[in-house]
Amino acid sequence: MTEITRSSINLGKAIQKIRKSNALTLSAVSEKTGLAISTLSKIENNQSSPNFDMLARLAEGLGLDLITLLGDSFYTFAAGARTINRANNGIRYETPFGTYEALSSEIAMKALQPMVVHVPKGKDMPAAMSSHGGEEFIYVLEGNILFSMDPYSPTTLEQGDSVHFDSLMPHGFVAIGDKDAWILSVCLFDKKLNQRSNVEFPEELSGNHEESGN
Repeated sequence: MTEITRSSINLGKAIQKIRKSNALTLSAVSEKTGLAISTLSKIENNQSSPNFDMLARLAEGLGLDLITLLGDSFYTFAAGARTINRANNGIRYETPFGTYEALSSEIAMKALQPMVVHVPKGKDMPAAMSSHGGEEFIYVLEGNILFSMDPYSPTTLEQGDSVHFDSLMPHGFVAIGDKDAWILSVCLFDKKLNQRSNVEFPEELSGNHEESGN
């Protein structure tokens, strides 16, 4: 898989610019997003890299979508809209899970956000878990990952495997094996999906279902 080469944006400065352009204090943004003032301050000063959960909260709290938050959208998605994603031309940003390349960056206010994620090897379990309202689909492009999601047991996904899940449930992933992994992640954002009805789970939970076909 070709390495992502587009330069990373200064995410902290981008968020600070949006906050100040809307005459918002850190305290006001904290109330809108549920993120602590100290966390917001560290993000703006590039002392902390926000995970996808934090980015989703920031976007929703500020009334933006992810791409607009990252500061690179040109027009709003509408009937007949189309955008071409050229190789290595997305918006790159770092998270505890790896390097994300946000695609379709020309269009703002999308329901779907596609991303290519470079997941470096070397971790046994996710350094952090993410949770954001909506749905998410992950397809393994290269390598193997260990996918974790509450309340299921961690499961291995190999090249060509995929998982579709309720992204409000805490989840995360790491690359396993002797090489890095690359995945395609597509997120559906929907404020109405930030709250789910109770789900009944089986007594023995596992992400693997190979034995169920017997």
